[in-house]
Amino acid sequence: MLKRLKTKTFSIESEPLPAHADPLEWEEAVEVEPSTDAGGTSSRGRLIGSLQVVLVLLLMAAAIYYSRAPATPTSAGGMSSPLVVDAAPLASVTVITPIAGVHQVTVTANGSVGVTTYVDLIPQVSGRISQLAPSLAVGGRFRAGETLAVVEQDEFLLKLRQAAADVEVQRANLQLQQAKSDAAVQNYALINPNRNVPALVALGPQIAQAQAQLQAAKSREDIAKLELQRTRFTLPFDGMITRSSAQLGQLVSNGKAFGQAYATDSVELVAPIAQSDLAQLAPVENLRVQVFIAGNQFEASIDRVGAELDPRSRFAKVYIPLSQTMLKNTDGADDLLKPGMFADLVIEGPAHANSLLLPEAALQGSGAIWVVRGGRLQDVQPTLLGRNADGIVVAGFDIGEGIVIGSIAGAQAGTPVSINTRQERQI
Repeated sequence: MLKRLKTKTFSIESEPLPAHADPLEWEEAVEVEPSTDAGGTSSRGRLIGSLQVVLVLLLMAAAIYYSRAPATPTSAGGMSSPLVVDAAPLASVTVITPIAGVHQVTVTANGSVGVTTYVDLIPQVSGRISQLAPSLAVGGRFRAGETLAVVEQDEFLLKLRQAAADVEVQRANLQLQQAKSDAAVQNYALINPNRNVPALVALGPQIAQAQAQLQAAKSREDIAKLELQRTRFTLPFDGMITRSSAQLGQLVSNGKAFGQAYATDSVELVAPIAQSDLAQLAPVENLRVQVFIAGNQFEASIDRVGAELDPRSRFAKVYIPLSQTMLKNTDGADDLLKPGMFADLVIEGPAHANSLLLPEAALQGSGAIWVVRGGRLQDVQPTLLGRNADGIVVAGFDIGEGIVIGSIAGAQAGTPVSINTRQERQI
C-alpha cells in the first residue's frame, strides 16, 4: 500500500469521514482523482499516521478497562449473581464438660505470729535485788509461780517481827481488860446483890476497844507477811521474757517496770484477708484453718475478725489463737510459736452443693465464660462462689456443649466454632 502511495497521488475532498466507517475501508471505497498538488501526499500520510496512533491508544485503553473490571458471573436467565467468596475456616476451641457437685471454697493467706497482750514486769515492793533467776534474761522461758527475782528481805523480816510483837501486845491488853472486868463484876455483885452489872462497871467498852486493837495488829502482821512474800517476784502463767533490765544488786521501785514478758497461751496468728475473700468465707468464726510454720502443720480455728480495716491495704484481720497444746507432737514446739514468725495458712470455707469447679483458664478477662451452644459461642456471667487449690467454684448453670478453655482472638457472641474433640475434657 505504501508502494501504491508512492506511484500515485490522490486528491482527498474536504468531505468529513463518516462516523461508522473504518478509515482503511473508506480509503479503498472512496473514489479519488489524481491531484497535481505536490503536498497532498505528505498530508495524507500524516493523517493516516495520526489515525493509527489514535486507534492503538483506544485499543490499549479498552484492554486496561476490561482487565480491571470484575468478572460478574451470570445466572442461567442472564441475570448477574453475587460473587462467590471462599468461606473462612471455623475457629477450633477446646472445651470441658464439668459435672456439678459439692465443692469447698478455701482461701490461702499469710500471717504473722503475735500475742494478745504483753505484761510489764513491775515489782510490788521496793528494794535491792539479791537473787536473780537465769530465766529472767531476755528470751528466757519460765513457768507459772517460778521465782524470777528476790529483793533483799531483811527490812521486811523486821517489819514482820514488829507486827507480830504488836499482836502480842494487843492480845495481852485484851486479856488485861477482861481480867479487870471480871473483878469489877464480882465486886459489884457483893455490894449490889441481885442487880444487873452496868456496862461501864463491867468495862465493856474497854474490852471492845482492846479486841479491835488486836484485830488491827493482826492485819498489820498479815500485811508484813504479804510484803515479805512479794520480795519474791513471780508471774502466774507460763511465758517468755522479751525485755529485762534486772541485774543483781539493782535497786527496783514499787510500781516501776524493769522488763516485759508474754504468756505462751496468749500467742495468736494474725492474717490479713481481702474483703472479697472474707465475704466468700462468711460466717468466719470457728472456721477450721490449716497452719504451716517452719515445715510443721497443725490445725486451729478462727476466733474473731478485726473491728476495722487496715487504712492502707483495706484488708481485714482475722485472729487465730495458738497454743503449745496444738504442737505437743511436734519437735521443737517450745521454739515454734514466737512473735514475729511468719506462717502460711489455708482457711477451709463453706462447701457449695450443685456447683461447678472450673480451671482459671475458663475465666475470660471480663469475668465471663464462653460456652458452646448449637455450634456457636455464647457468653455467660457466672456466679462466683470462691476458689480453692484446684480452680474456681461457680454456681451451676447450663454448660451447653461445653465450656471453652483459653482465650479466642476476636471472639464475639454468636461466632461459629468447631470443638476440638481430641482435647475435650471432663472434670
